[in-house]
Amino acid sequence: MNKSILITGGAGFIGTNLAKKLLKEGHKVTVIDDYSSGKFKDNHLKDVHYIEEDITKVFGKFDKIYHLAALSRIQPSFNNPDETFRVNVLGTQKVLELARCTGAKVVYAGSSSKWHDPHQSPYATSKWLGEEMCKMYKKTYGMDVEIARFYNVYGPNEIIDGDWAAVIGIWRRQVRDGKKITIVGDGEQRRDFTHVDDIVEALYRIGFRNEVHEDA
Repeated sequence: MNKSILITGGAGFIGTNLAKKLLKEGHKVTVIDDYSSGKFKDNHLKDVHYIEEDITKVFGKFDKIYHLAALSRIQPSFNNPDETFRVNVLGTQKVLELARCTGAKVVYAGSSSKWHDPHQSPYATSKWLGEEMCKMYKKTYGMDVEIARFYNVYGPNEIIDGDWAAVIGIWRRQVRDGKKITIVGDGEQRRDFTHVDDIVEALYRIGFRNEVHEDA
C-alpha cells in the first residue's frame, strides 16, 4: 500500500536521493527544508511537495517520517552551538512529538559520532541527545522509532563547496580546483565511506520492514 511520507531536510543530499527512491516505489512524498545549506533550492523533484519551513515548526499527518534535518558538520557547530542545539535537539523533539500525536513511524538519522566521545563537539552532543530522545519516546510512548547511523556518505548531489562539504566532497572540490588533496594526520587512519545508494536502500528497508532493535 502506498504511504504518505515526510522527509525533513529532504531537499539536501541524502534526502533528494531518498525521495527519488520513494517516488519510484509509488509513495506520496512531502519535504520540509529551510535550505540553510544554501543548496538544492532550484533542484526540486517534479512529484514532491516542498515546504520551506524551520524544523521546529514541522506539521502535517504522515504514515512515516524520515528525520534527516540537522546542522550536520562538526566544525561549524563550534562557531554556533546555540543554533546547533536548537535545530538538532529541539527540532528532533518537535518531529517526535508530531509523530506521537499522529501515529507516524520515525526513522532518525543518527551519526557515526555515536561511537566516539559525544562531548567532543556541539554537533556530536546534539546528535547523541537526539538519539536519547528517540529512545525515550519509543520506551515511554510505545512509538515506532528506529535510528540509522551514517558513515561518511558520498555520491550524486553531495555538497562539494562551503562549510557543509564532507570528506569526499572536499576532495572532489580540491581535484576540481587543481589543488592537493588534504590529509589530516599521518595518512594511516581508516574510515568507512558509504555510497548514498546504499544509505537510501537501508533507509527504505528500515522504514518499511517490521524488524525492531532494542537500541532503537
